[in-house]
Amino acid sequence: MNAIELLANRVTGIQGALVGLVADAAAVDWATPVRPGTSPVGLTLWHVPRTQDWLVNTCVRGGEEVADRPEFAALPDPDVFGFGTGLSPEQASTAAAGVKPDLLLDYADAVRADIVSWLGELSETDLDVPATDFMGRQQRRPAYCTEAALEEVAHLPDLPVGVLLLRPVMSHVLMHLGEVDTLVPLLRAAMGSAVTLSVPLDVDVKVGHNWSAMTPLVVAAWSAE
Repeated sequence: MNAIELLANRVTGIQGALVGLVADAAAVDWATPVRPGTSPVGLTLWHVPRTQDWLVNTCVRGGEEVADRPEFAALPDPDVFGFGTGLSPEQASTAAAGVKPDLLLDYADAVRADIVSWLGELSETDLDVPATDFMGRQQRRPAYCTEAALEEVAHLPDLPVGVLLLRPVMSHVLMHLGEVDTLVPLLRAAMGSAVTLSVPLDVDVKVGHNWSAMTPLVVAAWSAE
């Protein structure tokens, strides 16, 4: 298995993991954060294929995104919500409320197929070349070039394509899949108990990468068992 085949294999594996998590999360609230400062489950699940679509099709290829296809118009508007970073809590909840499981999985599978097809056109040497005009391409959508969104991607412009695929397209979204995998059983356990998961309300963290905000929830859920 060469590097291209390995990347395609991992993209497909991530899609399989997403399918399983969407099924596991069917009975929990996708739109309401489980505690202040955390992202709603629906936003995080949608963020996975959106990150892949944005990174490959806008940042690397400079082409059209899968999200722009008419069949996915009912998902959160990428011109407003981007790929799910740099959002306010209110925006995060609004976007999450617009994520429907079946359409999300159709979108994620279309993103997977698009990326795997594109990878098949590359040589291994293509992976060593940085993406062209990475930051300039963030001007494509209003939501990509807000101050908060640009801050999230400021470390990426000079990385070669192969590293971009390994980091945002794979390791980053795997982190979020792990986040959902942690939250969903805890939420189900809390729904089945009489215990309220009370947590401090004075946490000031950004929606998105917020493991510190999840810690009291995990401790409270364990205590409830």
